[in-house]
Amino acid sequence: MTPPRDARLHTVVADDGALLRGWAWEPAEPRGVVIIRTPYGAWRHGDTARAWSGRGYRCVIHDVRGRHSSDGEWHPYLAERGDGRAVVEAVRAENPGLPLVLSGGSYAAHTALEAARAADVDALVLLVPALGLAETAWDENGRPHLRHRIGWWHQHGRGARSQPPLTEEELAARVARATEVGVHRAAEEWGWSRVALSGWRRLWSTPAVDLDRAYGALRAPLLLIRGDHDFFFADAGRLAAAWRGPVHLVDGPWGHRLAADIDDDEVRSRLRRAGGIGRVLDSWLAENGLPSEESASASAPASTAREQGPPVLRRTRSAFEPDTGRWRYERTA
Repeated sequence: MTPPRDARLHTVVADDGALLRGWAWEPAEPRGVVIIRTPYGAWRHGDTARAWSGRGYRCVIHDVRGRHSSDGEWHPYLAERGDGRAVVEAVRAENPGLPLVLSGGSYAAHTALEAARAADVDALVLLVPALGLAETAWDENGRPHLRHRIGWWHQHGRGARSQPPLTEEELAARVARATEVGVHRAAEEWGWSRVALSGWRRLWSTPAVDLDRAYGALRAPLLLIRGDHDFFFADAGRLAAAWRGPVHLVDGPWGHRLAADIDDDEVRSRLRRAGGIGRVLDSWLAENGLPSEESASASAPASTAREQGPPVLRRTRSAFEPDTGRWRYERTA
């Protein structure tokens, strides 16, 4: 691990005494704060942190429990609500009066959602969210995500550090074996530890998230970015439909890695010329009274949703059109 030179160590004590660690990037005059909790190495997200800092946010990025710099054992999808609450409450206390946003992509979107269930936040910005164990294991038609899950659990699901990815040949062989003999028997042949095998069994047996029960009480504004070719596309749509606060859905011709998954050079160029996803983000932040790139030079903190009163339920959508290179905005409800 190479610590970022432009950030300072940030530590929070969890309810059981475990130290949850990460890094904080500080703008000269913070006008808001954003929290990201990730299993992939907090120090790797410096570019994301600097983008938020450029908008006037103090950006706190933490390793989740049992990963990289944080204490504890790593059990994917099991400890994010309580740990997320501890981090949010600590950061709130450090930044009184500033609006607090939870953000993250994929697994980090799950950590944001779980923290929002247990702590008071002003907004969420989620990208290609992984809603839970079952949603990562099965598609909307009940078919198993064998390739994605075998690859992810081999690389990231076992231990405090990620392992090198499987080669294409080895991954294909493991998918074929799991198809032939079943996911559990196949995994027993891969040399995984008892703890890893227990988590693997849990992956395939956990029921889907009841979205109304889990998030029905949340009213914070949600910016939800999904991709036309992302394997979590349908889950993001279900989350948008279940959300009880204002939600803005962002669609475009990308996959789980967003613009990095666009193979057509011309389409990528059109997206850049249109301001990228950041253009939609800044417009949404401004509409919700939150610091944005356009308002970063202002000296006063942005007003929070709490100061503005209860949010008005509205559903809107931005879709990037690859043929025209334009963003299309529409009100869906």
